[in-house]
Formats: sequence, C-alpha cells, structure tokens
Amino acid sequence: MIPVLVIRGQAMGQVFRKLLVPEFGPELRVATEDYAGDSVAAARSKLLRRKYVVALVTDTKPEELRQTHRSMVYLLIGAGCADLWKLVLMVPETEVLLFQDRGVLRQLLGREPTEEELTRGQTEPRRVLEEALGFEWMALDKELCRRLESVDVSPLAEHSAVQQVREFFRAHREGRASLPF
Repeated sequence: MIPVLVIRGQAMGQVFRKLLVPEFGPELRVATEDYAGDSVAAARSKLLRRKYVVALVTDTKPEELRQTHRSMVYLLIGAGCADLWKLVLMVPETEVLLFQDRGVLRQLLGREPTEEELTRGQTEPRRVLEEALGFEWMALDKELCRRLESVDVSPLAEHSAVQQVREFFRAHREGRASLPF
C-alpha cells in the first residue's frame, strides 16, 4: 500500500515532507488542501481507491475538538477500514508546529521571535505569522513555502503529530498495522 499524507496547508505539507521523505522515500505522497473539509474529502477519495494508507493531519479549535474528531472519524470509517487511516488533529492550527522550536521560527522569520510571538503562536499561529511576515491567508502559505525551502525543520521531528504519522506509516511498512480483534 502506498503511504499518503493529506494535510491542511501547503507550507505544512512541505514541513512534513522534509521530515518524512528521508525515511519513507519518494513513494510517500503528500497532498495539501486549503481547508479542513477539503482535507477530509481528499483522504476519503484516497481510501476509496483501496491502494493507499492515509494519514490525515488537519486542525481544529479547542472548543470543537471532540465534535471535529467524531465527525472526521465517521467520514473516514465510511471510506475505509480504520487500520488504513490515521487522524491527527492539531489545536488550534497546523502552523502551531512551527512555534515548537525557537530555532526553526528564527530561521523562518529571519530574526529572533519575541516572547509575545512565541506565546501567542501557541493559540493563534497563523495570525502571528501574518503579522510578522506581512502576508494574509493564501499569500502567507506561499511565503511560508518559499522561506521553508532553506529552513532546517529537523528539530520538529519529535513533535507528537509528526511521530504519530511516522509510526503509522512504519507500522504499515513493517506489516504490523492490523487492528486487534
């Protein structure tokens, strides 16, 4: 089965690609979507083809975590057996990953991040990045992609979201992915 990562945001797709391709090689496919709903639809589409294992990484607001999880699980189960997919929800936005390491953020911003940016980045990462870089929404994603080309993101490899995806793909590659009955 072919491993596919479906993730919200091109920039975050680039981060995960940099972190996972060294282990899983060019067979790893990364599909990026602009919205969480589109990410779920893309994951379902891949699962319905029956030749992919899919890790879906998207985001949700803290107050919507439980409902978002239930809804996405319901949609994914309808498309494929639960051992063929992994759902990873990042709170509040996938870009929060970029705020988990000061060095990565420093490279991305081109300067030392302020304590306020580091703190606010845990709860509103996209807004902080928009303000710091002077770009909004889609333009921000493109600018982040441009800047990420030269950023060493390896310190983010130990983040829980990255580890969950890595372990899911490893388990499938090594044949230990079946659900216990």
